[in-house]
Amino acid sequence: MSADGWTFADLEPAQLALVNEAERTLDTDVVMAYTPSPWGTVDPETVAVGMHPVELESSQLEYLQGLERKVGGVLVAYRRDVD
Repeated sequence: MSADGWTFADLEPAQLALVNEAERTLDTDVVMAYTPSPWGTVDPETVAVGMHPVELESSQLEYLQGLERKVGGVLVAYRRDVD
């Protein structure tokens, strides 16, 4: 996907349930769904303050990519930083 910016995906309840399931399946704290936008409303510098993207194994990445097709966006798994 090519975009000038990103915005949070507007998910239907069934799609949101898939994202919630992904959080449990991948043992992550948060999975965020983004869609490309010509103007972008997501500030990449602040969107995940206090979190970092999770490094996924290949099978986990395939699972997440399969869900991306179902929700029509890009999914990123995050874990909260621990002080």
